[in-house]
Amino acid sequence: MARHAFESTPFYRRRYTEAGFTARDFDVPHHFDELPLIEKRELREFRDEFLSESIAASRRLVSTTGGSTGEPLRVFHDSYAPVAAMWWRAFRWWGIHPSENRAIVQRERRSPATRRREALEWWPTKVLSLDATTMNAASMEQFRGEWNLAKPALLSGYIGAAHEYAAFIADTGREFVSPRAVAVTAAPITSSQRRYIEASLGAPVFDSYRTAEVPWMAAECQAHSGLHVLADARIVEVIDDDGSPSLPGTEGTVVVSDLCNEVFPLIRYNIGDRTSVNTEPCECGRTLPRIAGVGGRIIDVLRTPNGRSVTGGLGGLFNDRPDAVTQFQVHQHADYAITLRCVPGTGSDALEFIESVAARLRSMVANLVPVSVEIVSNIPHDRGKFRLVRSDLDQGTVIQ
Repeated sequence: MARHAFESTPFYRRRYTEAGFTARDFDVPHHFDELPLIEKRELREFRDEFLSESIAASRRLVSTTGGSTGEPLRVFHDSYAPVAAMWWRAFRWWGIHPSENRAIVQRERRSPATRRREALEWWPTKVLSLDATTMNAASMEQFRGEWNLAKPALLSGYIGAAHEYAAFIADTGREFVSPRAVAVTAAPITSSQRRYIEASLGAPVFDSYRTAEVPWMAAECQAHSGLHVLADARIVEVIDDDGSPSLPGTEGTVVVSDLCNEVFPLIRYNIGDRTSVNTEPCECGRTLPRIAGVGGRIIDVLRTPNGRSVTGGLGGLFNDRPDAVTQFQVHQHADYAITLRCVPGTGSDALEFIESVAARLRSMVANLVPVSVEIVSNIPHDRGKFRLVRSDLDQGTVIQ
């Protein structure tokens, strides 16, 4: 794929040549680790130069990010890529057969004509859809009615939207036929969110790692102990700031290579997420490499006026007591002050434990900025996606 990118795309030809690579270097496998990283800003600036000149335009499938963390990004997938086989594999891990009815709650990108065509292609399997960008009580009630008729085995979609639908089911108390599995993506899942969705929808929750740029990179198995990388289709590296591989268990930056996209090659793409590698054998017996659940994005940091930053551990603030909250979010304001926003859980001492987490946050930022608690009844998602960390700081003016 790297050789294909070098030979057939203007961007990689220039990028690799500037880095000192020649055609002969692609004969040496370990040179792959020396290939320069590709950054998101380069996809935006040089998008058309990533397109392969040797692959027919008819194979291009447009994919656009939701833009919940910034400017939307438009890339292309390859219609020849075996993406369905990737999610069929994950379905089997979750005890779901691809022919079973399923439901999706995410941003609706398809035109009515496309939805009709896909319904015919999948017949008699039913695939229900709830648009996460327009969720309200009426649309969720209609979805519930369709759900109880189709009885889908799987609910999949954005974590924020899945949590909101779970809250709707729990709050209304109306009849609901539980699926056998719930699969979430698009943001880190906290232990509190997992516990709440499982209790409300009556099914185990499985984390999956997929993005608009590279679909289906990794998925959780029934052991719920990290995500197995689909390593025959993707290379997922976790690296330190100096570019070297991160030690097992140490959080680093995710760099991904898509081995199935000849249309728009993505080789050693810095996707902007943080995770760690798990080298211990999985009790499920599968030998695919594993990563921890994605703990956040590179931009998910807390900062202090003197340049101190906190990038790790925020998703696990309530791991010791997931019943203390059903949702939480860390919001840093433009004056550096931090608000820990929480929807309390069922624990009798939930408020007390929330205060102890706020104290831990103060320690994490060395008591350099104020940390307050805000108790709310709901934390809205952004088009189905949930932001664990919100920051109003102007990243360009923060003292480094």
